[in-house]
Amino acid sequence: MSRTNPANEYEALAYVIERLVTRFPGVDEDEITVMAAEELESFDAARLRDYIPLLIEHGVRQRIQVHLAA
Repeated sequence: MSRTNPANEYEALAYVIERLVTRFPGVDEDEITVMAAEELESFDAARLRDYIPLLIEHGVRQRIQVHLAA
């Protein structure tokens, strides 16, 4: 397992979740995982999968920031 060259999409998602948990320590890890799963579901039909982890990280980060600002 390599952070810079993950073997597959799910390994990359594990690193995304780890980064988000570190960046937002006040948000429960399970909540971040659920948000990541919801974001992943929105990309089910995507054919090009290379950028999915990056897009999920961006989406979850936005959701957390909106939630914390409320």
